[in-house]
Amino acid sequence: MQRFPLPAFILHVDLTVHSWNEAAESYWGWSAQEIIGRLVPLLDQEDAAFSRQIWQSFLERRQSMQLPNTTFLHKSGEQLTATLLVSPLFDEQNQVIGAFFCQLPSSDQQTNSKPLFQGLMDLRYAFDQIACVLVLDARGTIQYANTNMTDLTGFCPQMLLDQPWTMLLNSSEKVLSTIRSQIKQKKAWSGKLPILTNGDQEKVLQATLIPIYDVNGVRFQHIFIGTDITETEQLEQELDFLVHHNEMTHLLNKRGFLREGNTLFSKATDQTPISLILFDIDRFKVINDSFGTHVGDQLLQALAKRLSQHGEQKLTFHPTSDLFGLLVEVTDRNVLFQYARKLQQVLQRPYYINGHSLIISCTFGITVYPSEAKSLEDLYRRSEMALYAGKAVGTGTIQYLTHEMDEQFTRKLQLERSLFTVLEDHSLHLAYQPIINLKTKQVDGFEALLRWNHTALGSISPDEFIPLAEEAALITPINNWVVLEACEQLAKWQERISDDLTMAINISPHQFQSDSFVRTLQHVVRQKKINPRFVTLEMTENIAILQTQRTVERMQLIKLLGFRLSIDDFGTGYSSLQYLRAFPIDELKIDKVFIDGIDLGENGLLDSIIQLGRNLNLNLVAEGVETASALRYLEATACQQMQGFIFSEPLSVTEIEERFGPSTPEN
Repeated sequence: MQRFPLPAFILHVDLTVHSWNEAAESYWGWSAQEIIGRLVPLLDQEDAAFSRQIWQSFLERRQSMQLPNTTFLHKSGEQLTATLLVSPLFDEQNQVIGAFFCQLPSSDQQTNSKPLFQGLMDLRYAFDQIACVLVLDARGTIQYANTNMTDLTGFCPQMLLDQPWTMLLNSSEKVLSTIRSQIKQKKAWSGKLPILTNGDQEKVLQATLIPIYDVNGVRFQHIFIGTDITETEQLEQELDFLVHHNEMTHLLNKRGFLREGNTLFSKATDQTPISLILFDIDRFKVINDSFGTHVGDQLLQALAKRLSQHGEQKLTFHPTSDLFGLLVEVTDRNVLFQYARKLQQVLQRPYYINGHSLIISCTFGITVYPSEAKSLEDLYRRSEMALYAGKAVGTGTIQYLTHEMDEQFTRKLQLERSLFTVLEDHSLHLAYQPIINLKTKQVDGFEALLRWNHTALGSISPDEFIPLAEEAALITPINNWVVLEACEQLAKWQERISDDLTMAINISPHQFQSDSFVRTLQHVVRQKKINPRFVTLEMTENIAILQTQRTVERMQLIKLLGFRLSIDDFGTGYSSLQYLRAFPIDELKIDKVFIDGIDLGENGLLDSIIQLGRNLNLNLVAEGVETASALRYLEATACQQMQGFIFSEPLSVTEIEERFGPSTPEN
C-alpha cells in the first residue's frame, strides 16, 4: 500500500490505525510511526460520537460506501475537506476485521501528467474489489468496465466496450447537463446517478466522475467510480413517504403539503392567484363514538379517495384527523365558489361502510393568495381561521377569509412574534390593585396584574395575549418574571409604606406544573427578597382538574417554602368540596359574579360561600366590588377583605407611592 498513489489507510474495527501510506503522511501530516496503533485522529471531538454511529452501521452493512465532502483535521489543526471511499476488509471466516480508506481527488483537483494517470489506473485495479469502475476516453466511450460494474448491470464487457457511457444512464437531461458543466470546468462530478441494467431495472449509484488531463491541460480520459446505494435509496424513499404522507389515507400530510405546495405558492401572482381550501367533517367525534373508530377510519379513507378523484391535477392533502385540504389555481372567484360547492356536494353523498349508511356535512374555509400571507404556512393558518369562523356560523358553511379576519390573523401573528422578545425589550409591566380591609378600610396589600404595552400596537389586554403566550409555551418564563418583579416591589413598599403589606400574584396551571416555577420560589426565599408569608399565590379552580397526589405534593412544597395559597375566582370553576379538603389553601377569592348578585337580591350563593370559608377558617376576599350597596352588604358579613373600583382601579408604582406613601413634610 505504500506505493499507492493517493492518501490511504486501514483501520481495525476498534478505529485504531493498522496501515498508513506515504501519501497519507503527506496529505494529513502524521507520519506512520506517529499514528499506527492509535485511534484515528482525523475527526474533532464534536464529530466523534456521530462518526462512531456511522462506523458501527458500516460494519453491520458490510458494504462499500463513499463519504463525500467530509471535514477532516490535519495534524496542524487545519480543516481539510475530502471524499473518502471506504471498503470493509474480511478475514478467512468472512468476518469484518477493519476497513480500507482512500481519499478520492477533490472536485477542483486537476491532474497534469500521465504518470499520475498511471497511478490512477493502478487505483482502478485496487477499486475492482470494492466499487463499480469505468474508464472512459475523452468522448465518454467506455474503454474498461470492471467485474463489479458488469455484475451490477448484467452487461458483459463486450456489450459495454466502445459504447457511449450514457447507454447506462436513466437520468434526465438536467443531470447530464450538470455533469457536462462540471467536466468543462475541469472539475470532478459527484452525486447520485440512476443507471439501467440489462433487464431494464434501475440501480442507483453514489458516483464520482474524474476528468484526466495531460501536461498540456487536454482532457483525454475519465475514471468513473460508483458504489451501489439502491437499497439505501429505496429505504430513504420509503422513509420520506412516511414522513410526508398521512399514514391512513396516504395523502400528503401537512409537512408534505408545505414542501410540495411551495412551488405553486412562489409562482402565484395577482394575475394567477391560488386558493387554499381547508375543510373538516362536522361532528366527526359523534361518528367515532357511535360506530367505533374502525368505521371512522374507513370513512376518512373513503372521503380521501373521493377527494383525490375530484381534485385530480390539484394538490390534495390530509394534515390530521378529519381535516383535509387542497391547493387550487384560481381563474375566477365565482368559479372557485362553484368548485368548492360542487366538491362539498360530492363529499357529502352517502358513504356505505360496514352495513352503515353515513351522511356527513363538511365546513369549508377558503383563502385566496396573493393576500397578506408571507408564506404557505401563513396561508394555511388563515384558512384555518376562515374554517373556524365558518363553524361558528353553522355546519356545512363555505366561509371565505374576510378582510377583518385577515387583520385579526395579522395582529395575532405580530403579537406571537413579539412575545418571544417581550422580556428582553422590557415592554411588560405590572399594575397593582389595592386589597382593602373591610373593617378598617386600610390597605392590607396589593394584587399584581400583568400589562403589556406593545411598541407598535399599544396596550394589549391580558385576555388577548395570555392565551397566545400559553400556546407558544412562553407563559411560564413570563409568569416567573412576574413573581420576581412583584416580590422585589413588595420589599420596597414594606420599607417605604408599611412593613406588613402583602402581595397577591396570579399563577397559571402551566406555571404551577413547571419545575422552573418552584426554582423561582426557592430563589426568592434563598435571596431573601421578601418574607414569603407576605406573598399569596393565586390559582384558579382549573388547578383542581389536575388533582393528583403530585398536585397536592407541589402545593405542600410551596407551603413549606412559606408562601400562602389562594383559590381565585372561586365558585365559577370546578367548585368541589373534595379539593377544598385536600388542598392546603389559605384563602378564597369570591368571584365578581356573586358580588354583582347583591344588587339583584341574589345573595344565597354568596352567603353560602362566605359561611363555607369561615367554617374552613379561610381568609375571604371579595373581588370586583363596585357599588356602595355591595360594600355595605359585605361589611355586615364575615368576609375580611375586598378589592374593586369602588375603592381603586389598578395603579402604577408611582401612583401607589403617591397615594399610600408617607406624606412629604412641609418645608
